[in-house]
Amino acid sequence: MNEKQKMLETYLVKIAENLDISPTMREKAESSYLAVGKWLCESEECNKVKIIPQGSFYLGIVIRSVTDEDEYDIDLICLLENLKFNSEYEIKNIVGKRLKEHSKYKSMLQLEGKRCWTLEYDEFHMDILPCVPKYNYYIEPLLTEVKLTHKLEDGNYFPKYSNPYKYHEWFEGRMKLQLNEAKNEYSIRNKVEISEIPLYKVKTPLQRAIQLLKRHRDIIYDRLPQSRKDNAPISIIITTLAAYSYNNELSVYETLNNILINMEKYIEIRNGKYYIINPVLSDENFADKWNETPKKAEEFYYWIQTAKYDIIDEPISVLGLHNVSEKLEYCFGKNLVKRSFSKVADTMKEARENKTLYVNSLTEGLATISNNNSKKVEGHTFFGK
Repeated sequence: MNEKQKMLETYLVKIAENLDISPTMREKAESSYLAVGKWLCESEECNKVKIIPQGSFYLGIVIRSVTDEDEYDIDLICLLENLKFNSEYEIKNIVGKRLKEHSKYKSMLQLEGKRCWTLEYDEFHMDILPCVPKYNYYIEPLLTEVKLTHKLEDGNYFPKYSNPYKYHEWFEGRMKLQLNEAKNEYSIRNKVEISEIPLYKVKTPLQRAIQLLKRHRDIIYDRLPQSRKDNAPISIIITTLAAYSYNNELSVYETLNNILINMEKYIEIRNGKYYIINPVLSDENFADKWNETPKKAEEFYYWIQTAKYDIIDEPISVLGLHNVSEKLEYCFGKNLVKRSFSKVADTMKEARENKTLYVNSLTEGLATISNNNSKKVEGHTFFGK
């Protein structure tokens, strides 16, 4: 990377770090969904319950909301292992009924959704998707496909299938090299076994890039009319196409550039219809809504071009940190970027004074932690001479 790209890498990484929810927020979310699972397990009707996180929370790509008033999402599979022969209506409503029996959950429970029940907490909302094993048993890692319930407009229910466990496995596989490196460094630094490190504890360039892309989408569509917000690109499509496009780039900047160039290659068009197939469930088309509402496809292509221009082209085209900051503020939000720039400045100042500032020889970005791929920055050199 050239000097400007190295500079941009340092700030993109810090912005992405500041998108993470705090450890306190994560702990609160985890304790909340474990409590929900315990309550559901104590029911006579569904006494064998397994709560399985899915989506961004599970993949380590959850991000803070655009404003402090907004909430972030937690998606959970509520697997009722002893109800596999019940109807879709019964599966869905046994969970809803049990939640209504709890004095606290009853007041937090929203109206029934198509696939889920939603509990509203102060900082997040929890989408609980009732399901049963597709086959006779649910056994990780072999038999992990589940049957969800889907409520139609006419009130009838029909089955939908999903496999969050295998999607998580596929997602990890798409970044295996960088994930292993990150987990190895985390293991050495924190003196823990690699097998004990959950995905959210480390961040690969792919995870950071997806966080930034989702943030850009949120910021851009927050400025647009509701009619366009309703058709904004959904996270599962961004995540899937980004993971398909990832080619083990070492830096966040290069990962973003590659993803935004190659994303469209993984969208199939057959007989005038769009297909983005779930990589672990060939019957599921993530782009099915595009075929029902063509505006959704139009918005996705608009967003890709906008993201490439805003994140990659514009910040590189200007001179001076102030101008770079302004460009990134447009992409990711003023307060987030200003906070990130300030943290970089403070960290680098302290590191230079303590002579603990390094350049990663692989990504060429600045760091304050030494590893096998880094070399110390001497004196007051900053982004080269």
